[in-house]
Amino acid sequence: MGVNLESTSGEDPTAQAIGPGASFGQYLQAIRVQKQMSLEQVAEETRIRVTILRALEHEDFACLPPDVFTVGFLRAYAQAVGADGNEAVRRYHVQRRLSQPALKGDQPEIPGRKNVSRKLVAALAMLAVLIAACLLVYRQWQEVPAATTVAIPSPPADELSEPPVGRMAAQPPADAPKKRSIPTASKHLLTIVAHENSWVKVVIDQGAASEHKLKAGEQLRLEAQTGFNLLIGNVGGVKLSLNDQAVTIPGKRGEVVNIHLP
Repeated sequence: MGVNLESTSGEDPTAQAIGPGASFGQYLQAIRVQKQMSLEQVAEETRIRVTILRALEHEDFACLPPDVFTVGFLRAYAQAVGADGNEAVRRYHVQRRLSQPALKGDQPEIPGRKNVSRKLVAALAMLAVLIAACLLVYRQWQEVPAATTVAIPSPPADELSEPPVGRMAAQPPADAPKKRSIPTASKHLLTIVAHENSWVKVVIDQGAASEHKLKAGEQLRLEAQTGFNLLIGNVGGVKLSLNDQAVTIPGKRGEVVNIHLP
């Protein structure tokens, strides 16, 4: 809303704009013109953009920020041009209240809003009923197999009773340890003589393994009930004899050989 400073009645247009009946935009613009200041000078003085200052003078509420900021701009504008800041704010609030009914009237009423709300509530109610019905059918479907289950006859009581003691005694437990027959033959004596550095890993009678490092000139004597399982690191560096009988070892010097004796 611009301010027309021309008057046909011979009165001072500036005085009319500053009068108590003038709006806040007319009030500020009239004082600015009276002080011969441009909007650019006011913008430089207040650090407010020219577009905001122009919106204040034209009372363009759509381009103005929220009231808390607009009131601050009004006071800064009034101080820059020498106007009364409180008066400018008062006129702004008056004009704001007068413009609100018009603004509310500009908003088109959405037809059928109440009908849409009612339809939405009805649709939600129908959906709730449908969900409840589905749950009821599902529960009934789960209960049907339980009602038609065929009873399976129980086995005779004598089959469920424990077996006689004599029968149990005749059948040895499955997990009972089996006695391993120990040969009555004499023990086996193994002699290992190293003429080069070597190592030997020995398993005696399928027991735990033991490892021996032999230097040149050393010998190792071992005893077993059933036999030996040997892993020799340097087959060409050792000589074996079992029960005082020389044992031929296949392989070359430096090779690793696994043999079982006897």
